[in-house]
Amino acid sequence: MVSPTTLLHESYLRFSAGAAQFPDKERFIGYAARVMRGLLIDLLRERRALKRGGGFHITQLNTEVAETHANPEEMSRLSEALDELAAKDARLAELVDLKYFCGYTFEEIAALRGSSTRTLQRDWEKARLILFQKLADSQ
Repeated sequence: MVSPTTLLHESYLRFSAGAAQFPDKERFIGYAARVMRGLLIDLLRERRALKRGGGFHITQLNTEVAETHANPEEMSRLSEALDELAAKDARLAELVDLKYFCGYTFEEIAALRGSSTRTLQRDWEKARLILFQKLADSQ
């Protein structure tokens, strides 16, 4: 889908556009996770746009293992559900951003937050349940 280098460069461009100041590393990482989530969703929407040929399907025989592509509508619904979760419990929403969109492990997030991996795993399960319920309700 998007290379890590491209994601990093695009994120840097969004950071440099604003003169944001962060009091600590945790808030910076949280902001970076939200920026990366927004970038990924914007790129998916752009890829599927009709004016960019999103309605056309090029058929070819692919000899490589198929790569899964996320559905832009599903990602948009996920983003909205995450925004609702952030309004109720910002800590859980940030965990989802860091784990799902940034690819951090529980150990890395625990070190960043100063908590145990078991606590994060419980929070992860709680966030997943809330998001699955919100996504099921929005269908």
